[in-house]
Amino acid sequence: MRRSAIAGGTVWIGLAAASRMQGARLDTIELLFLLGPLVVVPLGLGLSSQFTGETQIGFPIRIARKLQLPAALCAVASFWLPQGVVATILVLPWLVLGCFVGLEGLMALLRGEFGKLKTACRIVSFLYLPIGCAWLAASRFGLSPMSFQEPIVLLTAVHFHFAGFAAPLLALAAGSAIEKKTAMPRHIFNVVAAGILAGPGLLAAGFVIGPRLKLAMALLVACSEVGLSLFFLAHARSMRPRLAQVLVTISALSVLFAMVLAGVWAIGEFPLQPFVHLDEMARFHGTANALGFILCGLVGWTLAACRIARPEGDPR
Repeated sequence: MRRSAIAGGTVWIGLAAASRMQGARLDTIELLFLLGPLVVVPLGLGLSSQFTGETQIGFPIRIARKLQLPAALCAVASFWLPQGVVATILVLPWLVLGCFVGLEGLMALLRGEFGKLKTACRIVSFLYLPIGCAWLAASRFGLSPMSFQEPIVLLTAVHFHFAGFAAPLLALAAGSAIEKKTAMPRHIFNVVAAGILAGPGLLAAGFVIGPRLKLAMALLVACSEVGLSLFFLAHARSMRPRLAQVLVTISALSVLFAMVLAGVWAIGEFPLQPFVHLDEMARFHGTANALGFILCGLVGWTLAACRIARPEGDPR
């Protein structure tokens, strides 16, 4: 999956450069979303495998791995077309991939693996991804689910790819590191991780139910991710290699900025007098969250994962 992420990252850098030179028709939200299929999902699947072990990876994930890069490239191609049937057909492979990942999560849930925090993070992450893929398909077809309009439809796809799929896997990595350190306050981490897992779904429900719940759940997501960033900072100094330490520190600092901005936006949305507008949120919050918190976090924890997941006494 690392090679797939590197290939996807190369494509994404090309898209970003073309967008800056006005050689591509991608706006900020579309460009940030495509980071998910091209880079975040392969890194997330790889990170999950490093902590779970290859022998425990089921056939749905093995199929999803093979589908990932071709399906991601199809999703990229769909954004060069207007919304409609052809654009939707091009994202169907990504929806199929999301369904396979979700099936793996559902199978683990039915096997009763939700009782442990590490496996719960993996299950919830995998179940969120097909929701994000379905909202992507709705966006490319031009649908307005529950009367939501663009860019909210595509932003919902972004939400479930990043906060839904990727953030629980970062909590899985941090939780695995904390298991090695008896001095770390595990009960506090469990509360933070519970917010990471429940927050994305509850925030999405808040958009449907009403502004009070939306405000409360936005603040829950913000506080949970800020809490996770503090655990990142507490563990970063002991991480190896040094690049992993630097990247995880950047991830932690990025989420502090991104979630403070999200909290300000949520408070302003409640009286319908936003302090930060949606386009500013996409540029500042979205960039800090996607590139800083999620991408740097996934790369950093992937580099450190071999040492964290290694059994005690293994001399390698």
